[in-house]
Amino acid sequence: MNLGAGSLLPAPFHKDAYMHIIVLNSGSNGNAVYVESAVSGAGVLLDCGISRRQIEQRLKVHGRYLQHIRGVFVTHEHADHVRGLPVLTRQLAIPTYMTEATFRGMHRNKPYKGHRFIGYNEEVQVEDIHVTAYAKTHDAADPVFFLVRIGKKRFLYATDLGEEAEELGRLLGLADAALLESNYDESMLENGPYPPYLKARIRAAHGHLSNVQAMELLQRHANGRLRTIILGHLSENNNTPECVQKEVDLLFSRRTDFRPRVVIASRHTVGEILTI
Repeated sequence: MNLGAGSLLPAPFHKDAYMHIIVLNSGSNGNAVYVESAVSGAGVLLDCGISRRQIEQRLKVHGRYLQHIRGVFVTHEHADHVRGLPVLTRQLAIPTYMTEATFRGMHRNKPYKGHRFIGYNEEVQVEDIHVTAYAKTHDAADPVFFLVRIGKKRFLYATDLGEEAEELGRLLGLADAALLESNYDESMLENGPYPPYLKARIRAAHGHLSNVQAMELLQRHANGRLRTIILGHLSENNNTPECVQKEVDLLFSRRTDFRPRVVIASRHTVGEILTI
């Protein structure tokens, strides 16, 4: 039977698997994460900060296609999270979910059609994928982070956090996998070329989390259920994967009971398939 390249096929099934996660890109140059049901094969996109063409090419690396995407969920209106929305939504008849204030704040990069507004703590179901939005602090109109649930598994997607969001600690304790921001190394930022006002913005409660802050969050709230950690949104100028790994090693030296799989997301290339 010839189903064609764009057909919706169930993803490769692993015993006890509920979801597949593919980080298409993570960084100030663009953010997009594909989450797929391992049972139905349906997928959703969390943020759309790279071009439609890049999304298509990076999905194809793992045998996925644009037609697998059943919805797009947007955290906030900054270009590195929504740059690809107009073209993607013009081509695909799929809904885009965001808060009303986020939509109103999009002077550019608005979805072409099919946008739907979501509120805090509101769960949206797309086929067998359940997505809930939670408030966070960032210098945007009404930013949120997401908890994705498929069957018994939960994936927490939380970047662009100036400080710990109210619900974040509790949800980290419930998650099987999480993508958490680890944006900057404090020494690199302090000694780097950015002007003082920009350094202050990055460090502020409405800015980004440092490597140390990300590890402190994990130390306080993570438990044995959290088996996969993705550290993302690394700054190009104020961080390196090596700096992040150093802080991870320090965390593990303090939390000897805690040994999850750790992935440092790339700002340049698509990541591996992470099965949860």
